[in-house]
Amino acid sequence: MRTLPIVLALCGTAAFAQLARSSDPQPPARSFTFGLQSYGPTLSGHFSGIQDGQPISLDLDSDLGLAKDTTSVGGFLDYQGPRFAFQVSSASNEYRGDQVLNRNITLNGTTYAASDRVFSHVKLSSVDGTWTIKLVRNQTAFLGLDLGVQVWKIDLDIHDLPPAPATSSYASTSVTAPIPQFGLSAGVKAFGDRLEAKAYYHYLGYKSATYTRPGVDVRFFPVPWLGLRAFYDGGTFDVPQGSVKNDLEFRLDRKGGGFGVVIRF
Repeated sequence: MRTLPIVLALCGTAAFAQLARSSDPQPPARSFTFGLQSYGPTLSGHFSGIQDGQPISLDLDSDLGLAKDTTSVGGFLDYQGPRFAFQVSSASNEYRGDQVLNRNITLNGTTYAASDRVFSHVKLSSVDGTWTIKLVRNQTAFLGLDLGVQVWKIDLDIHDLPPAPATSSYASTSVTAPIPQFGLSAGVKAFGDRLEAKAYYHYLGYKSATYTRPGVDVRFFPVPWLGLRAFYDGGTFDVPQGSVKNDLEFRLDRKGGGFGVVIRF
């Protein structure tokens, strides 16, 4: 997604332009924004190695054919102050697959053979908290440093459809990944605070493992206290074998857009 760093640069440029033009010494007003959101990202990735002491080898896309099934309504709370800001949010999505395997796969020590028909289900839940230190700011724009944590919890289960009268094989696993957040964000306000826009880019690297998260968040308030929100949020977690875990290699990609209703007070 090459456009997102460009959007961030443009947003930062706009922020500095606003700062350069402003001569108002008054700090920006404090505000809280509460909202409900629907966020339905795509999910892809693969696992290979040992998870919780058991072998695992599968690809969520080519092996399981996962597709979006259910998107739950999540919530978020945002605070904007003169020097700091923070946002907490939650999201939950479910994915299902129905596919005939073209190779052997393994989950939690259970192996499914090529030509088996398998049904799969994944629930991905996330909770995010980000603290923003506004390094440069005025009433209408800011450039900030983001610190925080995002926690992904993935519950995966698979069962097959064997020829009668054989019994079905069932396997499951759960992966929880707390991911520190570190990066930059830039935001602007316009049209008498009726429009708010923010872009951010987070990056984390450790022992060859990398995590990147770009995003854009736009809110429009037809009335001062009630508005609409549209956003894009993406995340890629790439862990080569021998980096964070010596015996497990995996990659997860979650990305997509969302929308919601917000109340500002």
